[in-house]
Amino acid sequence: MTTELKARATALDLDAVCETAWVHREYGERHSTLHPEVWQALRASPIPAAALPVAFGGLQWSAGQIICAVRRIALADPSAGWAAAIHAPAGAFTARLDPRTAAELGLGPGKPPPLIAGSSIPAGTAEPDNDHVRLRGTWPLVTSAPQMSLAVLAAPDPEDHATRWWWVGQDNVHVVQDWDAVGLRGSASCSVTCDTLLPRGHSVRLTEPAVFDEPLYRFPLYGLMAACIAAVAQATAEQSLAAFRELATIATPRHAAAPLAHLGPVQDTYAHAATRLTAAAAHADSTVEAAWEAAQSGTVPSTERAALRAACSHLVQTSATVCQDLFETAGSAALHRRSPLERYWRDSAVAARHALVASRGRQLAGALMLTGTAAKDL
Repeated sequence: MTTELKARATALDLDAVCETAWVHREYGERHSTLHPEVWQALRASPIPAAALPVAFGGLQWSAGQIICAVRRIALADPSAGWAAAIHAPAGAFTARLDPRTAAELGLGPGKPPPLIAGSSIPAGTAEPDNDHVRLRGTWPLVTSAPQMSLAVLAAPDPEDHATRWWWVGQDNVHVVQDWDAVGLRGSASCSVTCDTLLPRGHSVRLTEPAVFDEPLYRFPLYGLMAACIAAVAQATAEQSLAAFRELATIATPRHAAAPLAHLGPVQDTYAHAATRLTAAAAHADSTVEAAWEAAQSGTVPSTERAALRAACSHLVQTSATVCQDLFETAGSAALHRRSPLERYWRDSAVAARHALVASRGRQLAGALMLTGTAAKDL
């Protein structure tokens, strides 16, 4: 298949996900999970294989391709985009596995790519048990938990207590149906419990170099995940701007002589919101491009990593502010569910609370900028 045909096939695969997610976008609000057809479309799409090494049957896309794919899906439905934002970069975790271990976990050419999800909260324990470890614990906020085929769960290393990520098959985790957040309701970010024996080799340390010395795996993994989250937030704010434009042409506030679109303060708020989002997105894009350029030639400097994390956090926070400002400016017209402004406001608020783009992410970037100290998870 030529490069052109591959690109066209990929676009069609993503189109199928986007179309299905758009049709069923209200399903998640009622059921706290995506519609079965959306899950099916995601599994059949390039998303699970996007960051998976070619040696393991993956596509090994560039960072920019992965981020753009996530944003496209999020434009159809932020909850579906959130699932893509977790599953698309998760394949890069496997780049730290040796081929033998990867084969034991079911990875390899000709095999369907797994839908990988997990938790970076070290909420469990890994206790030595002969030549294995017993992984026990409860991990919250595992996106797509009911649908994942392979979990990667953080717990301290029993030898040096540093955090490792342990690979667990779907059959060895129990999903707790406790996802009841105000936004991104379709993401099914449930808790999972685990009590199982694992070979010690079924774990990785994300702060160590990948087995494959390729640009995608030299690109900062935490930065890639943060950029995917930022892509969801950006798409949500873009849809909020579009929804506000539509509403503003027909909604006339009480005691006003014209619809919202003709009121000076409303015009000022909208222009300010649109400009802030455009600027934040452009800045985030430039830091992704700079980090990718560095990854293609070697190690990404700490300064580039810090700039990337700071820009992604800024884009997420700006997106949340834009959604909130538009919701408030619309007044009582935004209270009805026939206008999606209230949903985008809720979705953006939840996205902004992810640890990678909330205060922790900004602190890591600021520490490097102010003190020159680079954390391993920058």
